[in-house]
Amino acid sequence: MILWWLSVRIKNGLYLILGISLLSGCSLTSPLPQSDVQAPQQWNTADTPLVWPQAQWWSEYQQPQLSQLITRARNSNLDLATAATRLLQADAQLRQSGASLLPQLDGGASGRRSGGDGQNASNSLSATLNASYEVDFWGRNRAAVDAATANLNATRYDLEAIAISTDASVASNWFQLVENQARLQLAEENLAAAEQVLRIVEARYRYGADDSLAVSQQRALVAQLRANLPSLQQQTLQLRNSLALLLGQGPAFTLDQLPDMTRIRVPEPGAGLPSELLNRRPDIRASEQRLLAANANLTVARAALYPSIQLTGNYGAQSSSLSDLVSNPVNVWGLAAGLTQPIFNAGRIRAQIDISEAGQQEALIGYQRAILDALIDADTALGALQQSRQQYHLQQAATAEAQLAFELAQARYKAGAITLQNLLDTQRSWFQSQDSLVQQHAAWLQATVSLYRALGGGWQDAVSQASIEQVP
Repeated sequence: MILWWLSVRIKNGLYLILGISLLSGCSLTSPLPQSDVQAPQQWNTADTPLVWPQAQWWSEYQQPQLSQLITRARNSNLDLATAATRLLQADAQLRQSGASLLPQLDGGASGRRSGGDGQNASNSLSATLNASYEVDFWGRNRAAVDAATANLNATRYDLEAIAISTDASVASNWFQLVENQARLQLAEENLAAAEQVLRIVEARYRYGADDSLAVSQQRALVAQLRANLPSLQQQTLQLRNSLALLLGQGPAFTLDQLPDMTRIRVPEPGAGLPSELLNRRPDIRASEQRLLAANANLTVARAALYPSIQLTGNYGAQSSSLSDLVSNPVNVWGLAAGLTQPIFNAGRIRAQIDISEAGQQEALIGYQRAILDALIDADTALGALQQSRQQYHLQQAATAEAQLAFELAQARYKAGAITLQNLLDTQRSWFQSQDSLVQQHAAWLQATVSLYRALGGGWQDAVSQASIEQVP
């Protein structure tokens, strides 16, 4: 109560100083800079449903294994664990900054025994309680708390952004594994088909219907197809280990049987209005909070130009014995108020203000860049999804024609109506078309994952915080 009364009296005495400062145009509150980045009215891709994805967007593929893997990654991913520790640090920093708004109390106790030649020894016991409080007259401590709060929110949004990235990485890696499995199975089937044709060529050679060149050509094709298998098998190992790392696992990680790619449902994700994307991506909200933190840090730097007001008080008790110290001590107390004004520091404070102003501009540029990156990322992903869908259907038609051509060529070769070279050409075309179809199917699936990632994965801000309506 004494410190509070003293602080009130000192504040009343300094109101005149504050009024003069305001009249002279000195404002400690740093105005929040505005961003001139505007979102477009609509996306460049036509016929895009104006519907945002759901939070658990991976369930749209209707694959329980994928859902289980993403859940495991949410619990075990090491990048997420690291981000969680940064969140704990930011929370502790906020609590540390908030402590400056409250008085500080310290207690102490001491004992002394003294004497000399021909003198009786004497005891001296004392206990003290010291209190200090910095009057936040210029709002410096409050601004520091605001900066720590914004940094905490930014760290929380960073954690959400890493979670979305982890979800998409698991889905992307899993689809690559499914693709590689399909390509490996297709390569084995094509190898078996080529070996069957080789047996036909060898039979025709034994009966004199073909020469040794035809046999060598078909054997070369079989050898080439067989040589492709180890590469695909190595890719499977690499992809499985990459998935294990995302799940926080080692090389001993095992994966259940993967589904057939043709049975995976390909969703048709939509996107809301571009202007809504600013509240749908946590990385944008993180940049927004860093701008708030930089703005508050500038206020802290400017407040260092003005006097700091420190209130101190102490209360103590002294006695020659411990019993008297408790029951009947000699009490002493003191109150003091101090005002410190920077006079000369070789421009250190001004330099810190310049640093904070540059940091504010950097945060503003980072915020603008985050908005532009998100808008371009989403618009590109929407176009890529549309193109990959069209390419898949076109490749599907081309593969059907290539299969028909190979079947006709194989029948005519058996009847001796065409040469082996014609058969080889249609055979290679069919094998390549099949492989391209698998890759294009996987690209379609990957395009949906990229779009979900670009749209923020269906994320919605559940954090209650102060908005910065000044930044459009």
